[in-house]
Amino acid sequence: MSSQTNILEVRNLEKFFRSYWLYRPLIAVKDISFEVPENQAFGFLGHNGAGKTTTIKCIMGLVYKTAGEIIFKGEPLVSSSQRSKIGYLPEHPYFYDHLSVEETLSFLGSLYDISKTDLKKLVPDTLERVGLARKAKSPVRALSKGLQQRLGIAQSIIHQPELLILDEPFSGLDPVGRKEIRELIIELKSEGTSIFMSSHILSDVEDICEKISILSHGEVKTSFSISEIPEIYGQEFEIEIVDLDLNAEINQAILTSAHKTSTRETSSGTIHNLRFKESAQANHALKSLLENSANILSFKNRMAALEDIFMKVTGEKYQPEERNKLDNSIES
Repeated sequence: MSSQTNILEVRNLEKFFRSYWLYRPLIAVKDISFEVPENQAFGFLGHNGAGKTTTIKCIMGLVYKTAGEIIFKGEPLVSSSQRSKIGYLPEHPYFYDHLSVEETLSFLGSLYDISKTDLKKLVPDTLERVGLARKAKSPVRALSKGLQQRLGIAQSIIHQPELLILDEPFSGLDPVGRKEIRELIIELKSEGTSIFMSSHILSDVEDICEKISILSHGEVKTSFSISEIPEIYGQEFEIEIVDLDLNAEINQAILTSAHKTSTRETSSGTIHNLRFKESAQANHALKSLLENSANILSFKNRMAALEDIFMKVTGEKYQPEERNKLDNSIES
């Protein structure tokens, strides 16, 4: 049995909504179970409408669950004092737009019973941490979508939570903002904050999270650790070569043994990308290339991509482009 302590456990969670048109319950989530390890990051993935936000709202007490258990630090999560140890960034954070950024953060910090004395230090420190210090006096209504997202992250961490729940934390952020917030989340994790994150940006999930659950149509289809991906979903071995100028017979043998090949033109010449399913095939090809003095750029072991796993598990394609149409206001 694993000695890993879980900060959050969801057991057999169900949420039904009553339909007044069809006179029957609509199933939002059904028999969902997963565990969030302490001091790690957990990725909660699923297509739009899969039930991710409903699950998160059940955890936060914003929606009453129909059935199941939600356990926080070994105890049923039922009280406001327990939830005060959790930070929460909703998918669509809302603020009073007539307040300034620092007034907003001070007000929200006071809801956690943080003293005025402590807030005088915590507010500027938190704004600096999320890259909003220069906007402290600006009214919230003057902020772009991306900067409001930063404010949402600031309010979720000002009380130094033990568990941080982030629903689409990269929504509306430009590439620089994404990088900065990704680094902040990794930093928070290194400081001992447990992270629960739902995101459509799978590359960031791979960078941040140790464990993943994939949700589809209200049900958890699979849960696994990132380290288990090669064993469960396989891996590839990749060789990149510049200008494949070997003799035709060797060329053909190597290309035939690779299960996937591609080329791209660069200023350095034509780059050939060869991928192999088996390490023995890759090693044999590499040996032949070296014996023939091929110009090898790299030899890599690649595990299955999270996007490919998502498609395999759910039968659906992840489409962040569609999601981004909702978030076309980029931070300035």
